[in-house]
Formats: sequence, structure tokens, C-alpha cells
Amino acid sequence: MISEIKLKSFRLFDNVTYKTNNQLVIFSGQNAVGKTSVLEAIYLCSSTKSQRENDITNLVKDNDDFLVVELKADNNYKVVISKAGKSYYINKNECKKASDFIGNLKVVLFSPSDINLIDGIKGLRRRFLDIEISLLDKEYLRYLSYYKKILNERNEVLKQKINDKAILNVLTSELIKYLKQIAIKRIEFLNSLNNYLEAICKNLNISNIRLEYKTSYQLDNIEKSFNEKLERDILTKITNIGIHRDDFQILINNNLASIYASNGQKHIICIAIRLAIKEYIKTKCKTEPILLLDDVFSTLDNERIKKLTEYVKGSKQTFITTTSILGIPDEILKDALVLRIEK
Repeated sequence: MISEIKLKSFRLFDNVTYKTNNQLVIFSGQNAVGKTSVLEAIYLCSSTKSQRENDITNLVKDNDDFLVVELKADNNYKVVISKAGKSYYINKNECKKASDFIGNLKVVLFSPSDINLIDGIKGLRRRFLDIEISLLDKEYLRYLSYYKKILNERNEVLKQKINDKAILNVLTSELIKYLKQIAIKRIEFLNSLNNYLEAICKNLNISNIRLEYKTSYQLDNIEKSFNEKLERDILTKITNIGIHRDDFQILINNNLASIYASNGQKHIICIAIRLAIKEYIKTKCKTEPILLLDDVFSTLDNERIKKLTEYVKGSKQTFITTTSILGIPDEILKDALVLRIEK
């Protein structure tokens, strides 16, 4: 449980401390006052990433040199970011590598932007897989790093006027080695989520949701797929197949959610996926992650709000943001710590 959050020069915040030693914490306030930023800070201390920014140096408050985020939980977590670099600490001990920091604090974040998992481009879904799996599997993070390095080397060879086929074959073999491991881990992750989604969909009284991985190659004969695409790779001077081209589909009642789901259905689908990740972490890591729900009630009808409320009440700790507490059921509010954020 997170008992305290300190933010210095983070987004809109100059220097603020929030005491949050409660099972349910609600941040209330108007739009653009920093409610989402508090959840972003918690997520940063788990993943070293932002759900809204690719470049986390943009999180530093305008005209300031660096930011500091500190959390008190099972351990004390601290992140310092400046234009010059980034530092990560656990219990005042600096982590030599970001990978040593990533995933120690277990959190699951739902954001309204999650709808892009359904409507957005393939790259967003691949990023989702890479982040979520890396938080739990250091080996995956290592394989991904090797794969990207070899992929860049292979693409450099393809860009040459005269391709060295011997070097190309060696790089392709190395690429395939890591590709197999990454693809298998991605498929296993999605299959695990599908197992949890069955019960979650039933509890939330929503249509059946299923996630299906789509490869750009034959997984049972990857070498053949690369051989078939070699001439195209040489012509286009880039690697046209691999896990950097893969995708996954989100299905509702066996139909593509991007086509057949309403806007309201898309939001509840994304919430269900996040809850499935929470259950997956709870089983795999033998610890329950902290749940972060950003503006979650604004898109739900009363029945879904009631169902989600029942789920939240059984969680270890949940942070919720809202513009108004009026839409939150009384059974949640009576036990909640409500913190009002003013501009």
C-alpha cells in the first residue's frame, strides 16, 4: 500500500505531499488541475515510463531543471529526472540500471486513452505488450533489447548498395532466435489474460472478450518466412517481418471490437483487460498490484459502475480520479480518502 506521495517540479506541481494510507484514495478536481498526473507519477515509479509521454523529460515542470517523485510503500521509491539524465532509487540505494528498478512496485493503470488499444495503430498494441510483459519478466526485457539491436544491424546491411549475404544470414539467424522467445511470451501472456477475461466478463455482465495474437510470419517455420521475404527486404532496404510488425486483435463475441463495439463497450473492454492484468500479476507474483483508475466512471452506466464498485472494494489499494464525487456510489465514498486538488 502506498502511504505517501511526494512530487517536486512534476508537471503542474511545485512541491506537494499527499498522505494516502487508505485502501481507496479518490483524487477529485476540475479538469487540468493534475489529477491524472498523480497517477502518472505512481506509474512512473513502477515502469519508468509515462502513459502520456514518450519522452519523460517532458514531465519536468516548465522552467525547472529536474523533477523528483517519491513514494512510500512496501519499499521507498524515488525517481529523479532532468534533461541530463535519469536516476532511480529503492530505499535510498541507486539502481545501476533502469531494469533493476522496473516492476518492483506492482501497479495496473487504466486510462481513457486505453481505447487506442482498440482503435489505434499496431505500434500502440505492441508497446502495450512490451511494457506489460517487461514489468513482470526481466528475460523478456533482455530479449527485446537484443532483438532491437540485431534488427538495426540487419537493416543497416540491407541499406548497403551491395548486400553481404553471409552477414545477412548470420543476423537473420540471431534475429529469429530472439523473435521466437518474444513471440512465445507474448502469446502466453495474451492466453493468460483470456483465461481471466472469461470470469471478469461474467462478473461485469459484459459480452465475451478475447485477445488473439497475429504474426507477420509462420511461427512454426520462421526461417521459411524470412527466406520468402528476403528479396522484398533487399528491395525495400528494411526487415518486413518480425515481432516489430506483429499485432493482436481484440474480439467481442468473436467479432472485431474496432468495428462492432460501441464507444461505451470499448471503454468497458479496456477496463476488463486491465482487470485481467491485475489478476494475472496477483497469481504470477503472489502479490496484489495497486489499481489506478483514471476518470473511470465517466463512461460507465449505473449498472457497470455498481459492478466495478464491487470489484474495487475487494482490492488491496485503488486510486481513482474524478471531476465530481457525485457519480461515485455511496458504498465506495464512505470508506474512501477523498483528496481535492485545486489548480
